[in-house]
Amino acid sequence: MRAVRFLDGEFTVGDVPDLPETGPGQVRIAVAACGICGSDLSVSKDACRFVDVAQAGGYPLASFDAERPVVLGHEYAGVITELGTGVTDFAVGDRVAGIGLATDATTGIPTIIGYSNTYHGAFGEAIVVDAFWVRKVPDDLRLDHATLAEPLHVGEMHVQQSGLTAADSALVIGCGTIGLGAVVAAKSAGAKMVIASEPSPRRRELAARMGADIVVDPTERNPIEVWNALIADGNSVVGAAANGILIAYECSGRAGILNELTHQMPFNSRIQVLAAGFTAESITPVVPQFRRIAINFGHGSYQDAYDITLRRLAAGSIDAEAIITGRVDLDGVADAFTALRTPQEHVKIIVRPGLAAD
Repeated sequence: MRAVRFLDGEFTVGDVPDLPETGPGQVRIAVAACGICGSDLSVSKDACRFVDVAQAGGYPLASFDAERPVVLGHEYAGVITELGTGVTDFAVGDRVAGIGLATDATTGIPTIIGYSNTYHGAFGEAIVVDAFWVRKVPDDLRLDHATLAEPLHVGEMHVQQSGLTAADSALVIGCGTIGLGAVVAAKSAGAKMVIASEPSPRRRELAARMGADIVVDPTERNPIEVWNALIADGNSVVGAAANGILIAYECSGRAGILNELTHQMPFNSRIQVLAAGFTAESITPVVPQFRRIAINFGHGSYQDAYDITLRRLAAGSIDAEAIITGRVDLDGVADAFTALRTPQEHVKIIVRPGLAAD
């Protein structure tokens, strides 16, 4: 099987050992497309740190041997080529996308494909995943567009977990794919106002296109000060939200942002963390206690976040083509990672292994 291997900071294209046999409850998929995720960028920056943090946190889904090659990529879409025993909801030839989880038949331990030395990710010609997390792609939705359901659904999931109501407003910090998903989800949940904070002009434009009421360049204006000024100016929309709260959706992963937010967010507000960094960070706990600010890293119930997002993509309510700013084949993966480390021009780059037709 041809794939892109990652080891010691280098990407190489070539043949890799085949995947494990398709086990009970699993499907094998010929990959048509796969997005490059922010966590893939974290692995490429420091794979040992990524694994150390996952293992120290007791998180088996992203634990692998960083001294052996891995094939990254979990934001996949493709065509089913083989069914494991017990799979009745799919057929060979189905166009699918989904959450990239595979359970090792020998240990019973699940893993995220790509963060495993055995279950290759989708920067290759095929993957094996648990069918429970797989969904059929609607006929009128392109497979490369369907890959966006995975990162975008994180926004929907966290907006549900944050308890946002129609009386509340949202501040989305960082407008990569996850942040754009939060903008879409907050607007769909009826937020009184959505403010998007993003230094990249291209991403600010996309945030506005996805429904943000106000977009702010944080290098020029503090978005919380913008919020406060709107209140002081008697803005009618903000005034109508006086009985609600402001919820910050932290999607940037920027070092120091949590400490800044605990000092600057309004009293009785909330911080929902969607994109977290891998380095240690300090906050002064008494500050959010004084200000009665809740911080949520992903606790709470949610329902059908992926399916809701897939339906939005199929209905065209999300401009998928605007989000996809580049496409590469396997030979272009290394350059794509380099380009995404300075994200002024790009939002989402899609890898197309070329085995399955779109």
